[in-house]
Amino acid sequence: MTYHGAQSTHRLADALFLIGHDEFTGKPHAAVDRLDCALAGAALAELLFDRRIALEGGGVVAVDHRLWQEPLTDLLITEIMRREGVHPIRLWIRYLREHLNINERVGTRLVTAGVLRREQGRLLGRAVRWPATDPNQAASARVRLTAMMMQLQHARVDAGTLLLGTFVEAVGLGGTVFDAQVMARMRESRALLPPPLEVLLAAVVAALDATTTAVRR
Repeated sequence: MTYHGAQSTHRLADALFLIGHDEFTGKPHAAVDRLDCALAGAALAELLFDRRIALEGGGVVAVDHRLWQEPLTDLLITEIMRREGVHPIRLWIRYLREHLNINERVGTRLVTAGVLRREQGRLLGRAVRWPATDPNQAASARVRLTAMMMQLQHARVDAGTLLLGTFVEAVGLGGTVFDAQVMARMRESRALLPPPLEVLLAAVVAALDATTTAVRR
């Protein structure tokens, strides 16, 4: 999925990853564990928009078992099918963060697409960086989201873009990446989400809250 109605070629998790990283240095604009929560939600949203899963009673159900030759989403649908029953969205977000390394997998998808480079720190414990091969291309996700948010009161904005804006705002990327006016539009976009996406956003926010609590402890 290119998030619906978009002229961008980026899938939802890709767009969030690009917005969440500086296109020149490759450093994240927010705490990686918080960004990972939203990336997990975005990856699930890709499956939801592609009608490969449904959200029922706060849980995730596979509805299309075919593999579409898209490595990341095929991996997720395979993992979902392997587990019988309906499992809560919040547990899937945790699983994608802690066991499937969602940050690395989305970053790798963008490297494969030629958008980013992966640079490993030379010293032990140094974080991976993801600088852009073409900074203008990498910045296009941020530019497009800004433009769409500013149209929020005057034009219909697709559900994928609304969800992307709410994820960006929830993670706390706004103060670094967007101005106050755009952030206000992102907060407004929450009220426009259709019910399944409200449920997904709530699970991501709960995961973010749990991450914050863990840090404070």
